[in-house]
Amino acid sequence: MANCILRGSLSKPAMAFARTLVASQSSALPRVPLFTGSLLLSPVARKSQPLVGTTVRNFAVSPVRCSASGSHVTLWNAERALSLALLGVIPVGLMFPSQVGDTLMAVSIVMHQHWGLEAIVTDYVRPILFGTTVPKLAHGLLLIVSAATLGGLFYFNYNDIGIAGFVRKIWATKAKE
Repeated sequence: MANCILRGSLSKPAMAFARTLVASQSSALPRVPLFTGSLLLSPVARKSQPLVGTTVRNFAVSPVRCSASGSHVTLWNAERALSLALLGVIPVGLMFPSQVGDTLMAVSIVMHQHWGLEAIVTDYVRPILFGTTVPKLAHGLLLIVSAATLGGLFYFNYNDIGIAGFVRKIWATKAKE
């Protein structure tokens, strides 16, 4: 548990210290406050109380989800796999133009673009800065933009020359001198 809560920014010695703290909470030793108000007590009472306690006070931590669980790791792996697949999809789609290649390029490029912009929106349009409404609107706008981009590329692929044909036409254009 302490490993999960403290794993992000602490080194291994700090995790060992955190485990010691958690283990000391369950010990049977009496709990003594870390800082006693010794200045407010009489001199006799001041001598009988220790200045520093023998145990550590409880500290509250909110429950934290480990990033190793859930769909975040799966999504991260899918993003990396798509990025790697783009290295093969784009050259093959451009060398051998077809509707299947154009469709595969369109879906791959839009997914890559959507996940990248989603990370930007999630990182920079935070509810703590903008409230709860603006981040939801930003994510909704991102979905609309991604769907419109995919629809536009599908329309271009099926009713015009397609992505590969367009790139080939640009490369074939010679500059006027």
